[in-house]
This record gives sequence, C-alpha cells and structure tokens, in this order.
Amino acid sequence: MPFARVADLQMYYHEYGARHDPPLVLIHGSGQTGASAWKSVVKGLAKNFRVIAPDLRGHGKTLDPKSAYSFQLLANDLAEFMRVLKIAPAFFVGHSNGGNIALVLTKEHPRLVKKVVVMAGNAFVSDDLKRYAKSKWSERISTAWGKELAKLHDAVRYDGYWRELMDRTGYEIARAPNYSASDLAKIKTPVFVIQGARDEVNAPSHHAEFMAANLPHARLWLASKTGHSVHEERSEEWVKRVTKFLLE
Repeated sequence: MPFARVADLQMYYHEYGARHDPPLVLIHGSGQTGASAWKSVVKGLAKNFRVIAPDLRGHGKTLDPKSAYSFQLLANDLAEFMRVLKIAPAFFVGHSNGGNIALVLTKEHPRLVKKVVVMAGNAFVSDDLKRYAKSKWSERISTAWGKELAKLHDAVRYDGYWRELMDRTGYEIARAPNYSASDLAKIKTPVFVIQGARDEVNAPSHHAEFMAANLPHARLWLASKTGHSVHEERSEEWVKRVTKFLLE
C-alpha cells in the first residue's frame, strides 16, 4: 500500500475498488487503523466506490513528528491528503472519533466534502465525555484491548507507544468538538447520522439526535439493539443504507 506526503508526515493508506468510481474516504476511530476499522464493510463498499482508508496521524504506519492529537489537526491532514491525491470533493464516512473528525472536516472544509456519514460521533462535549480528561485513559483500558493497540501501533515505534496515543486521544475527547446548534445549522452538506441505540458512549446524551435535529440536511438511523459499531454488528444492512445515501 502507498504513502502520500501530507504536511509534515507520510500518510499511509489502503485503497480498494476501481479508480474510476467516486472516491470514498473512510476515517477510523480511536486506536484503530484504516485496515482494522473497516474490514467488515470494505468489500461491499468497493463495489460502488474507490475506497481509500488512511492511517491517521500517529496511527498504524503513519508516524507523527508533532506527537499531537486534535480533531482539527487530523481534519486538516485529511484536507491536504485529498489535495495530494486529487480526489476532492469526495464522500466521507467516519466512525467514533473518526465521525468527529468527519464532522470537523465538513464544517471547516465544506468544499471538499460531497456527502458525509457520521457514525457514533458527537458534535458537543457532554458531561459524561469530560471524564476522559480526569485521568490517563490508558490506565483504564483492558489488557485485551491494550494488546491489540500495541500490535497495531507499537511495531513501527516503540513498546508502550499506544499508551501515549490513547492518553492524547482521551484529552481531546474531553474538549472537542464543541459545536452549538447554530454552528451545525451553517453546515449545508448532506449528513447521514448513524448511532446504535445501545451505544454506551453516545446514546445516553443523545448525540445523534442533537446532530440530526440541527444539521439542515441530515437524516438519522438509530440502529435498534446495536452498540457502538453499527458497521460491524449489522454490516450488510449498513453497506446498503450508506451506499443508498451516498449515491442517491
């Protein structure tokens, strides 16, 4: 898989499907990579799209000279990534923190985004999300997940790197994005908001409903009996719904 020179880093990415199909950029969530996050749906999406799944700054094989993490920074990276690959405007799908980054990208770089899917994301910092900054997130991560994170991120860096990555991520979750209803009202891009009805992170504070109510061109799918990763729990249905939204 290739690298693209983006700002101060070399961004690694996977590509699937035919190059003549409309470009679709997939934005992974916390602690994941372009390959690990989308394996359950990439085959289905590649039937209709040129699918591009990058490793974000500091994740997987994309190193981070700045040792930084913010949704704004990662959104700016993706904006430059699109210019380098000459694929703007494009479709976007983001999951979890990737959904937050997709929303920030759409808000700050609207000309680059044709349509966007925000899944398991949030537009504002609810009180329950502020807990991520009260202590190091890495200290609360399970042993099993820690091993997975180490496998994804430590190999090209050093042992224990994943802890620094997740701690930086946790502090950002507790501060951003923080858009008001009036901020969202200015976004004219079509947005498909997806959330599992049993999503323990986002459902309690009704993040999906807030976005859908205030984005002018939004539609909402609250997937019943489903948790944080709708695309993994209901893959076939998810691909059909997302494909229909993007191509209609």
